[in-house]
Amino acid sequence: MEDILKKITNQTAQDLKARKAQTPLSDLRSMKPYSRKPVSLHASLKNGSGIIAEHKRQSPSKGSFHCPASLQEVVKGYENAGASAISCLTDLPFFGGTLDDLLEARSQVNIPILRKDFMIDLYQIHEARAYGADAILLIAACLNNEELKTMSLEAINLGLEILFEVHDLEELNRIKEVTTSLNTSKFVIGVNNRDLKRFKTDIQNSKDLLPHFPENVLAISESGISDPDIVKELKTLGFEGFLIGENFMKTDLPGASCEQFIKAIKS
Repeated sequence: MEDILKKITNQTAQDLKARKAQTPLSDLRSMKPYSRKPVSLHASLKNGSGIIAEHKRQSPSKGSFHCPASLQEVVKGYENAGASAISCLTDLPFFGGTLDDLLEARSQVNIPILRKDFMIDLYQIHEARAYGADAILLIAACLNNEELKTMSLEAINLGLEILFEVHDLEELNRIKEVTTSLNTSKFVIGVNNRDLKRFKTDIQNSKDLLPHFPENVLAISESGISDPDIVKELKTLGFEGFLIGENFMKTDLPGASCEQFIKAIKS
């Protein structure tokens, strides 16, 4: 089966060339959200429900979710439901998201927003800052160690926090090496339960990798979480954050679905 991750990053590189030509870095720096004080993703996860609720319109494996709710209704619904943060997809070709979605989401909510995209260039970090993100995603499978170090330092220098995403032990060990000198309150590490090469999902991946996490680093479980009991179980193991998108977005009212889910976790 085709490596979808490689396909996405190749497309991202092409799209990035066009955006760089159209919008120079100086224009990004002049945007109003660029100078705002970001909200801490780490602190919000520690002090709240731990749910990172995602807005996405489609996925490469499932196609469109056909959610009738507007972005405004979705993100405000998530915040009102008690989500700790919002993940906003800004990849258009594969997930149907845009940077304008990020800007609109920022105007609607006060909780932290993660820019969920395939970050391969420093320019994208400045985009995230300019469009109102509080944190960015860095996927170990997309970047070598030097790129991970450079991009994470750039993000932290800009006041953004980082969700490092791993799929296996080799990637986790690389992130441990890259983050040795970083303040643990400036980043979290997430285990993606979905194999992005085959799109097979297995929660066991989170359970297997958690014992290998570095000390004092907040652990996130991502993808394939559809049952509150799974969250309860993962919490007992030590996970403090849970990124959930499809389970909410496949419903007509994602905010209400999120609210029911969070209530079930607390029951």
